[in-house]
Amino acid sequence: MWMKKRYVLDNGGEQYTAEVATHRDGRIAVKLDDGGPRDVDACWVQNGRALSLRVDGRMHLIDLTATGQRGGLAATVNGRHLALTVMDELRALAQRSVESTVAGGTVAAEIPGVVVSLAVTAGQKVHQGDAMLVLEAMKMQNEITAPVTGTIDEIRVEVGQSVSTGDVMVMMTAEVGG
Repeated sequence: MWMKKRYVLDNGGEQYTAEVATHRDGRIAVKLDDGGPRDVDACWVQNGRALSLRVDGRMHLIDLTATGQRGGLAATVNGRHLALTVMDELRALAQRSVESTVAGGTVAAEIPGVVVSLAVTAGQKVHQGDAMLVLEAMKMQNEITAPVTGTIDEIRVEVGQSVSTGDVMVMMTAEVGG
C-alpha cells in the first residue's frame, strides 16, 4: 500500500510540485510536476544533517540547514547552493489564498477549518511574514502569516470558530510599499 503526500517547493520564485509516495515496505517514489514517478533510495547521513539520494541510479548528496523562515531550507545539492521553501500542498494553497486576497484588504480562508489561535489584534501593525492566526484543517495546523506589512483593521473570527472557504478572517490595510 502506497501513502502519497504532495509538496510545493519554491526555489527563488520558481515553483515545483513534488508528490512523494512511500510504501509500507520502505520503498519511495517521487514524481516532480507532470513527470513520471522515479524510484528513490534515501538515507540520512552526517548525523541527520544531509540526505544521500539515489535517483535513477545516480547518487546525490544534499546538505540541509533550516533557515529562520517557516519551511525554509538552505540546501546544497552536489555542491550547488539552493534557497528552498518547502510546504505541504495544503499550506501552500492557504498561503497563496492569503497573498491573493490581501491586496483587496481581506484575508479569507481558502480551506475550511477551525481557528485554533489568534496572534494579532485590531490596530496592530504587522510585518510581512508575521503570524496572524492558526487554522486547523484536516488535523493539520496551518499558520496564516501576513503577506505584506500593514495594519490590522478588523478580526472577524475568534478562537474555536469554524470557517468555510471564502470566509473573511482578517481585514487589513497594506502599508505603502509593504
